[in-house]
Amino acid sequence: MAGKQDVDAGKVAEGSRAEWPRNSFLAALPVPVLQDFLSAGELVRFRSGEVLIDEHGAGTEVFLLLDAGVKVTTPLDGGGHALLAIRVGGDVVGEIAVMDGGERTARVSAFGHEPVIAVRLGRGGLLGLLHRYPEAAISLASAVSRKLRSATRRRVDISTCTVQVRIARAVLELAEDYGRPTTRGTTLISVNFTQIELGTLVGASEATVQRALRNLRNQGLVGNSGRRLLVPDMAALRSVARLA
Repeated sequence: MAGKQDVDAGKVAEGSRAEWPRNSFLAALPVPVLQDFLSAGELVRFRSGEVLIDEHGAGTEVFLLLDAGVKVTTPLDGGGHALLAIRVGGDVVGEIAVMDGGERTARVSAFGHEPVIAVRLGRGGLLGLLHRYPEAAISLASAVSRKLRSATRRRVDISTCTVQVRIARAVLELAEDYGRPTTRGTTLISVNFTQIELGTLVGASEATVQRALRNLRNQGLVGNSGRRLLVPDMAALRSVARLA
């Protein structure tokens, strides 16, 4: 359950920062600026499945993810939710509604290992810090731009690319953002997701995703380590994704 903790957010960040993606919002902040952001909010923890942000709510706060795995989803007309994105430690979620004062458009829920640890920061606190640190405002704008670019590219891909190319591009993006090198020279994607979720991410059915992944495995372009995907050769996968 979410709640305030006695643990210092700075200590949590210090232990987790090495795992943050290099281009994430928090990783881009100088250490003194990061400490000000963390001390301005409330440290909270969530169990897997708990909702940090629900769709249609008011945009009054953001979450700075420290040691986290969250899924960004939107409801489907027939029930359930479609996966829009995955965010991990170093990322920020909820910032768009906070910045424009609009309604939430997606749900953000914790998944994976427990607890998901974050700093909850109110709108006033965030805007005050961005005014104080222009470099942080630029970093946040860059993070939002990357998210919008990714969403736009997926939308275009659905109408112009085959499912196999779309799957290859999605796996490549996940590997670039959340991959970890292994001792065997492969790249392990450090988040778990189901084939249904991967399908909603690229606009394909679960059966179609299964066939596309099987084809990529047969070509030696993806593998598995438990429930996580491995990419043996990033350059080869980039070629299949037509991004070389």
